[in-house]
Amino acid sequence: MDGPRPVTEVPDVVGLGADDACDIVRRAGLIPVGPGGAELPMSGIVTAQRPVGAAGAVEGAEVVLWINPGKEAPVGASSTGPLETASPDL
Repeated sequence: MDGPRPVTEVPDVVGLGADDACDIVRRAGLIPVGPGGAELPMSGIVTAQRPVGAAGAVEGAEVVLWINPGKEAPVGASSTGPLETASPDL
């Protein structure tokens, strides 16, 4: 007798690079796919996703990622805070 599959939180990957976003979605137990089941490019940035980040989804569910393949993720895009810059003491 199989019980219901566990529910996991969908990670928010909008603004991240495609490769990193796919890895994060997979680590959450979900399957990254393109719109209409299209293959995802491995470069560019994620511009939208469904379900949205922080929503609940059954493990093994698909997360649709819309990726702009013409752009690369900006340096530091996956950081959790503002970028730090060093300034010499004069």
